[in-house]
Amino acid sequence: MPSLRVNDQLRTLPELLGSTRRKSLTLAPEVARDDMRQQIRKKIKNSDLIEGCRAAFQNGFESVKLYFMCGLPGERPVDLDGIVDLAETISTVGKEVNGRYARVTASVSNFVPKSHTPYQWNGMQSREYFRWAHDYLWKRRKIRSVNIKCHDIETSLLEGVISRGDRRTGKAIRLAWERGARMDGWTEHLDAERWWQAIEDAGIDVDQQVHQKYEMMDKLPWDHVNVKFGRTYLEKEQSRATIQLTDMANAT
Repeated sequence: MPSLRVNDQLRTLPELLGSTRRKSLTLAPEVARDDMRQQIRKKIKNSDLIEGCRAAFQNGFESVKLYFMCGLPGERPVDLDGIVDLAETISTVGKEVNGRYARVTASVSNFVPKSHTPYQWNGMQSREYFRWAHDYLWKRRKIRSVNIKCHDIETSLLEGVISRGDRRTGKAIRLAWERGARMDGWTEHLDAERWWQAIEDAGIDVDQQVHQKYEMMDKLPWDHVNVKFGRTYLEKEQSRATIQLTDMANAT
């Protein structure tokens, strides 16, 4: 089953599927702790997710894939702990139901703050941070049936350059293409160094474009593009998220 909404109805879905051939369930909790979920406006309860997986195991499902993010603004080690803990809890539920640990894959993507979202003012985490976070997740894992798959860091950083850039980014894309970049959405075709050279030759300051945090009053490179929910709405949501981050830091 592809990515499903996590709510109380998830508990009944596996039974409703009847005798349909099934092996794997895919869910997207995004983060594993309630306070971080409040920040990103993801209304999910771990209890619904866990009981939904229990029902899935009882109805013939054999594995679960979970989508998470790392590198969100205000992320703490305890948020990374939660990813592993939740994956291992679900694997243990499989053992309670079927007598063996269930196969659980936690697929962890690197957060890219995109334009025209409330996080457009936030900078992206560094290459060094993502390396540390990925290593931390792997060292935290204890159950062998749980697999931690982290997205490629170079791909995520290039995504940050392209999604947060100004008009010079178009020149960088053209240069990369002229130098042979093709099918780069597939890891086996990606030559990251070719892209970084094209970005440098286009005159792009990566630290400024990707990692810099903008102030609320700053003019952003994409402000001239109209979107359905305008800047006023995004400013309101960014302010709300900032307050939530402050509360999280004080609680810690």
